[in-house]
Amino acid sequence: MTKSPIELKDIQEAQKRIAPYIRNTPMIRFDYLSRETQKNIFLKCESLQITGSFKIRGAANCILENLAQSKKSGVVAASAGNHAQGVAAICHQLGIKSTIVMPEWTPAIKVQNTLAWGASVELVGKVYDDSYEHAMKLSQDQGLVFVHPFRDPKVMAGQGTIGLELTQTPLFENTEAVLVCVGGGGIATGIGTALKALRPGIRVYGVTAAHAPAAYKSFKTNTPTRETPSFTLAEGVATKGPDAFMLEALKYSIDDIFSLSEESIAHAVAILAEHGKLISEGAGALSVAAICENLVPEKNITAILSGGNIDIPALNMVLNRGMVEQGRLVRLIITVMDRPGGLNALTQVLAESGANISQIYHQRATLHSRVGEAEVEADIETRGSKHTEEIIKLLNSRGFKVTRVS
Repeated sequence: MTKSPIELKDIQEAQKRIAPYIRNTPMIRFDYLSRETQKNIFLKCESLQITGSFKIRGAANCILENLAQSKKSGVVAASAGNHAQGVAAICHQLGIKSTIVMPEWTPAIKVQNTLAWGASVELVGKVYDDSYEHAMKLSQDQGLVFVHPFRDPKVMAGQGTIGLELTQTPLFENTEAVLVCVGGGGIATGIGTALKALRPGIRVYGVTAAHAPAAYKSFKTNTPTRETPSFTLAEGVATKGPDAFMLEALKYSIDDIFSLSEESIAHAVAILAEHGKLISEGAGALSVAAICENLVPEKNITAILSGGNIDIPALNMVLNRGMVEQGRLVRLIITVMDRPGGLNALTQVLAESGANISQIYHQRATLHSRVGEAEVEADIETRGSKHTEEIIKLLNSRGFKVTRVS
């Protein structure tokens, strides 16, 4: 592709237009990951944006450029959640009626937050593309202004204002590479266009989820590929893939693309929460996951933390998994005497060892234990793998038979 669908001046105009309605988000050094990788890792925290995601930027620019028609007829959009909240929030600020169509599996927090901004919400379809078709029908039938989440130059220009903010931040001065998530490709196109114009030596890498493989396959084969995504923690990038127009935009905007496993994404969400004190959704953590997997050769790296709208059950699952990975949450099956005081003797030893019981299940009738014995399945919190081994040794020394469940 010889040029981007947008130009630098489009992004600069968008920055002026949307400034009263969005937040210039902070850029910070991620000290923990910098130490772990022996690199300089910085985060552009769009998770701290109004609505918790970058999406309000593109939505605001598109609606403001179509303000008269939007006020007259109303707005409709299709979204897995973040674009929905962005459209709803800007419409709320401008007094415009909005209708949002979302996939049925959209996390509850994103649905609730969209409703809280005053939008009407319809849950239609299993994936974004199903919702998109329904939203387009509403637009045609009712004359609503359709705000596309990525395939619109006005939206791309709005997302590109992140790139302008980066170049206007002193911490960005030595950055050699930028990492950004790729779903539909709007944010990558916007940021890539801005940076190639202002800092042409910088490498821009896209990151997507292995369970949503179409964008990765399309980029690598240079052929538009359509493939229905499977469940992914990074539901914000779960599209069926780019068409020829968006693929060309991506080929211009990014230098390469990475595909990350669910385990890598979950790990990144967990370390951002524990070590960065930042809440990130799966798609938002993709950029950090790529750094954790050592996929980026450059030393000075800025990762776009694109969104923080993860629901509590998903976050709880990820954090518990992180504790398991670190050996701080373990499951033990322990044989105790089936008599009064047997369970109490076990809990006293666990207390003595410094273990905290997360949950416990006492089974008296099981073929896995002998007559007169009972099995106790206990999830315990420890200080790490070494502490866990100390606990097991102490239990064995007190006559308990212990099996660790991996």
